[in-house]
Amino acid sequence: MAAAGGISLAALVPDDSWAAARKRTPRKPKIAVVQCPAEGSQTVAFAKALNGASFMTQDGREIRLAGIMAPADAGEVVPSTTTDAARDSLARVLKAGSVTLAATDRPDRYGRVVAQVFAGGVWVQGRLLNDGVARAAPDRASDPCGRQLAQAEDEARTAQAGHWHDGVFALRAPEQLRSRVGTFQVVEGVVTTSGANKGRAYINFGANYKTDFTVTVGQDDLKLFRQMRFDVKKLAGKHVRVYGWVEQFNGPEMEISTPTAIQVLDEPAPEIAEKTAKVEKPAKSRVVAEKKKRVRTKKTASTEKPAKKQVTTGKKKRTRKKKAET
Repeated sequence: MAAAGGISLAALVPDDSWAAARKRTPRKPKIAVVQCPAEGSQTVAFAKALNGASFMTQDGREIRLAGIMAPADAGEVVPSTTTDAARDSLARVLKAGSVTLAATDRPDRYGRVVAQVFAGGVWVQGRLLNDGVARAAPDRASDPCGRQLAQAEDEARTAQAGHWHDGVFALRAPEQLRSRVGTFQVVEGVVTTSGANKGRAYINFGANYKTDFTVTVGQDDLKLFRQMRFDVKKLAGKHVRVYGWVEQFNGPEMEISTPTAIQVLDEPAPEIAEKTAKVEKPAKSRVVAEKKKRVRTKKTASTEKPAKKQVTTGKKKRTRKKKAET
């Protein structure tokens, strides 16, 4: 039946498909995943290496290798021979063939071009990390290659290559950071608690946040964590490895800006497991000693009680005897 004006009544009633479409949950926007480049897109002419992580081109530009840290740049005192060796290692790799860059959109605050660098088809950052002459330093500029950088470093550490063998590089436990404020460190440990307060995330590695090591994420950076579906609150109880600069605020603190600066591990590295065991053993022995002390005290107290009763019983006997005599 049609209504006045020739409009069908059925057209005024939404069908089931229309109603279902209204009830659908809006889809979350897809995050554009940027892949780690396999080659550079811009060719440059290498002039000279400045240190273990930057070099000059023949047209006067300074190039910083994204996502790695040379020994001399980490805030710790290293011998000049170590600094020279790192510079020479970079120069040797760059001379292997044509140099190309996969540069970021913007230079860093010092005006340097920040890029993943390739020489003769070889990824320069990966080579330096594999050789143990640089450490991974994940940041926003190196985000697409963050996992690959960490993997290359892990391979060198496992093989004890380069400075992982001579002690210039080392994994640190949270308990070792008090004397290393102002330095770049790779830290591994178990998260005790994690959460957010007033827009800032806190990842605690001890029971007392005022004295123990804490990793923080700023409000602006936390947006990236959410976009990457990285839930900081779920880190409690997990064994993790973090990369960054150690500062001092209510104990040692490290602020990270990207999820690639923190890794969730299945198990601790052997050297960290050994360090943790050494720290825990004295505490365990003290607890055992205290328990034994309490047990001895209880035994002593239990053996003294009967003697007290015997004395009391003797007094009562003498009292009865006197009464009998009277």
